[in-house]
Amino acid sequence: MAAESLATSAGLDPALGTSAAKGLSRSVQQAMEKAAAAPAEISPPSGNVFTGAQYATAGVALRNRQYGSIQISGVVAPVKRAYLYWAYLFASTPPATQQARFCRQTNSTGTLACANRTGTLIGVGADTCWKSNGVAIYRADVSTVAKYNGVYQIVLPSAASATNSGADPWASFSLPAAEGAALVVVGTGARNVAIYDKALAGTTFAGSTSYTLKIPGGVKTKPVLWDNIGADGQTGLAGGRGFGVAKEKTYVNGVQIAGPGTDVAVNGVTGGDWDGGVGSPLPQLFDVTAHTLPTTAADVGTSGLAIDFVSVGQTYDCASPVASVIAY
Repeated sequence: MAAESLATSAGLDPALGTSAAKGLSRSVQQAMEKAAAAPAEISPPSGNVFTGAQYATAGVALRNRQYGSIQISGVVAPVKRAYLYWAYLFASTPPATQQARFCRQTNSTGTLACANRTGTLIGVGADTCWKSNGVAIYRADVSTVAKYNGVYQIVLPSAASATNSGADPWASFSLPAAEGAALVVVGTGARNVAIYDKALAGTTFAGSTSYTLKIPGGVKTKPVLWDNIGADGQTGLAGGRGFGVAKEKTYVNGVQIAGPGTDVAVNGVTGGDWDGGVGSPLPQLFDVTAHTLPTTAADVGTSGLAIDFVSVGQTYDCASPVASVIAY
């Protein structure tokens, strides 16, 4: 189906980004959940484990946008590694590499120093229930630029975002449709830091999923920090507002750390990992969430983080991991 046709039909559908509300039978939903929940052990790629380190993350939601700003705080120089991630829904096969413009704000007046950066396709996943052909996730090494705390800007090509209209995603949709972008900056500190992306990126799920992040050498120092970066989380249906799409709970090694039951709901927000919080209240559809894990979930010597996302809503959200970062 052409992108123009998709835009027309999707604009009439209040259940974009979800599965149950799109008329899928319960047996189909269960099959999707079972496939997504197949146990997987994920190790950080070679070169993505850093000693004497600490890190900072931040992100921006980009649906119906072609550019946005990411502000990094708390990183300690010198920087060991900085990765820029971006994700979008596609109609045609995504290329192996893609360029995005990446800028650093150089002074208080907003002057930008910009250059094109090449991202490598690290994951292709199933559609997140927007009638696309799937989600593409890219990573670019921006270590030579993101060397400080401050404001950074990403400008996506039209091949990753068809529009910069800023329209409500549930009222206006065309492909390619950007999800968002995130920056992970590893600085200097006293911890071990691991970044998980290639085997994780694009593992789209509906409702629930499970996997284990293997910790090289086990936890050395507590508390363990874990940041989850993901695409297409949302809190409602039409307009993205409301409460009850999925209400995902997050468990780490059997201990609930996010979602209903852990926070007092304020304005329908549960503090979950898939609420589209980076872009709240609109456009939503991208998350960068940070956790300090209790000792009951990860103590010294723990060899991995068993992650479980479990939906307790009547409607099943469709979402896709992008990356995870832990300090241990």
